[in-house]
Amino acid sequence: MSYATKTTTVPPFNLTSPPGTDIWRKPPSHNVLSAPTHPAPLPQYPLSSFQRAKLAFTLPPGNQLRQYDQAGLLLHFTKEGLKEGQDKWLKTGIEFYYGKPYVSTVGCDAWADWSVLPLTPFAGNESRPRATIEARREKDALGKSLWVYQLILDESGKEVERRPLREVNWVFAEEEGWKVGIGGYVARPTKEGGDGLLEAEFEKGVEVEVLDQ
Repeated sequence: MSYATKTTTVPPFNLTSPPGTDIWRKPPSHNVLSAPTHPAPLPQYPLSSFQRAKLAFTLPPGNQLRQYDQAGLLLHFTKEGLKEGQDKWLKTGIEFYYGKPYVSTVGCDAWADWSVLPLTPFAGNESRPRATIEARREKDALGKSLWVYQLILDESGKEVERRPLREVNWVFAEEEGWKVGIGGYVARPTKEGGDGLLEAEFEKGVEVEVLDQ
């Protein structure tokens, strides 16, 4: 059975972050969610209606980036009555790591985990890293999950390849009462290098598809 959906789009925007911001949770007690987002606060949707979210963004040239500079798509999962640290989130985008940009995905259920893949195509650190990222609900014979993809586009903007980055299985394990906030984010965790801002350009805004309930 298929259901009608509706798509909303946040218009294009730029987003900046000062040093010292991050989204990260690591035992025994580190828990930070301080990165600027747009929209702010994030618009929320019932998790049970969520279908997909997509955005495209561009960072400054690699030779202007610092260790852990990052930007991309943020999904923040919340529910009424949660204690501190019981919210969940997923961020996926580009992160600058030891001199190179990577496609980075971090999922946080109880604690955060992290995976990176080399960003391609990328012409070198004099060029600007850019990517189009999509997170979408999918279902197979074993159940439902959230899949994260990097979309490869041709010069006309047509999708020519969908690169699987990660399957996240905890997202839809419990949907009743949960909401998901969706938007773009940018973070500059390290303060080494001065007080300069990191700016990312989200040239197509944020596209969100949900069930038309």
